[in-house]
Amino acid sequence: MQILEEIAPLLRSLAASSHVYASWGAISKATVAEEVFALVMVAQDDWAHQAVAGAVGPASAREIEAAFRPVDAEGAIELMTNLSAFDLVYSRSLLRDRDHAERAATRVAKLLGRGTSWVTNTEGMGNGRAWTPVTRHGIDVVVAGTTAEHFVILLALGDD
Repeated sequence: MQILEEIAPLLRSLAASSHVYASWGAISKATVAEEVFALVMVAQDDWAHQAVAGAVGPASAREIEAAFRPVDAEGAIELMTNLSAFDLVYSRSLLRDRDHAERAATRVAKLLGRGTSWVTNTEGMGNGRAWTPVTRHGIDVVVAGTTAEHFVILLALGDD
């Protein structure tokens, strides 16, 4: 089975809530920032009714790329798990089974392998996390992994 055939249902599962978006595919000429930007545009269209009038966010892949910080595989798994399982605004609100989300996130990371380059727009883990926005919404977190052949992206957003 090709990696993407196994990754697809895992990422769809992680993005089962209305505030979480996922994208995956084979590496093409597009950069990971361009892939994230494309996903951000979809999410912003879906959430246009939630946006604060006049709110702005990154207007290009280059601006999104500037928000990226490296994260290790363990941090990426934690982020994917939490983005899937918890509401960004009300972080104690469980949206889905955390164990399921952790198993799916762990499997995605394992399928991509040890050489995966992971990035996020967050700084630090746990409480007090800060982030550099990638959307025009109040809170957003993205985690993306790339290998020489594949990419995966999980994006969650919310308005407080």
